[in-house]
Amino acid sequence: MANLSSADLALLEADLPPAMRVEIDSNRYATERGYVELRASGPADAPVIVCLHGIGSNSAGYRAQLAGLCHRFRVIAWNAPGFGASTPLAMAEPHADDYADVLLSLLDRLQCTRMAALVGSSWGSVIAMAFAARYPHRLARLVLAAPNTARGRLEGTAKEEALARMLDSGRTPDEASRAAVVARLLPADVPSQVRERVAQLRDAVTPCGWAQAVRMLFSMHTPSLVGDIRCPIDMLAGARDTLAPVEQHALPLCEAAPGIRLHVFEDCAHMLKLEAPTRFNAIVRDAVDRAG
Repeated sequence: MANLSSADLALLEADLPPAMRVEIDSNRYATERGYVELRASGPADAPVIVCLHGIGSNSAGYRAQLAGLCHRFRVIAWNAPGFGASTPLAMAEPHADDYADVLLSLLDRLQCTRMAALVGSSWGSVIAMAFAARYPHRLARLVLAAPNTARGRLEGTAKEEALARMLDSGRTPDEASRAAVVARLLPADVPSQVRERVAQLRDAVTPCGWAQAVRMLFSMHTPSLVGDIRCPIDMLAGARDTLAPVEQHALPLCEAAPGIRLHVFEDCAHMLKLEAPTRFNAIVRDAVDRAG
């Protein structure tokens, strides 16, 4: 179990910046125009760090990064298409490149020509890898937390059954389903402050957003992609993560791209940014500083 320091607790209790909607043009929307909901903190002219959340989460999952990194950086955490008040994608079965292209349109709208770092957690790591491979000139560093190899290698009955299970698990959350999600993401001995924050994150997931996100996972195999990424990569993984175990996700990615710097949090599970926020933030700051 990760012990929370007073600094960790302060980050977990920090107020969230208000959510705002940014209108963008993108041919990934049905009407070629839509909205991305996001939260932002830090000086408008500071180096930009963009944070991409996981499949059952939203921008609020980066509470500790919005609070802890804002003194040096402009921190932006989005709600992915179909999450919160963000416009869903036009296609029923999107690819990670579709999400990456919406992110590019958002960056253009925000006049951000190059990110100091792109941070992706879990499902968000898949989008982050796709973006880094597709638009290498738009970021200096990639940080992947609880990374995901995705499920593009599944075929036949195994794929159909896994896809059906994941789609069904996206039903409207109630107390029982919230508790089940928290149990999958966190060990039983995680501090209550972390559990409470994680329990709130699923509420911004919409049925459409969930279905699109799930189908995207089944179109990708990130070890086939990560070797094409040219920028430096830091990877954070929890040794107690049972949802995306290190041996099945982080290590295959490291084997595909041997230059990755792997940071294993021995006392953490899947929600590293909330379980050990000061350590998480320190690695992000160091990664940006090493990238120059």
